[in-house]
Amino acid sequence: MFGSIRNLVFALCWAGFVGVHGVVADERSEALDREATTLYQQVFSPFCPGRSLNDCPSSKAGELKDEMRAELEAGKSPEVILQEVFQKYGDQYRAVPPFAGVGMLVWLVPIGFVVIGLIAAVAVSNSRKKNVGAASRPTTSHLSEEDERRIQEELSKLD
Repeated sequence: MFGSIRNLVFALCWAGFVGVHGVVADERSEALDREATTLYQQVFSPFCPGRSLNDCPSSKAGELKDEMRAELEAGKSPEVILQEVFQKYGDQYRAVPPFAGVGMLVWLVPIGFVVIGLIAAVAVSNSRKKNVGAASRPTTSHLSEEDERRIQEELSKLD
């Protein structure tokens, strides 16, 4: 009797371990999938011009993706994997330019345009506020006494 209870407890513990191990393995696999997809999107396909490696249906692209995924699973860092891919195929397959040298311009020029646009928008807004403020202020007239008297006479005729 105790043997069957012990076997039952062992079987339940084993099932729990396998279940937990399966969940951990699934989470690890999903994390690798996300990391691999991020890598594939940073490389233009050498086999499908104008497409990222992630979107290329070529069998050669599939082989390259499998190699990159295997290196990720082996524990290689994504930066090293990308560096090896670009050494093999060339820097023209970079989908994301590096933040160094000429690549720095690709990052900074759009930021510069945004900053210039914001400065221009603030300047235009401030000048419009000044114009509206000047138009709403009452103007003081410098009329002569004779002109003032004539205006008053004309206004009294209207009554």
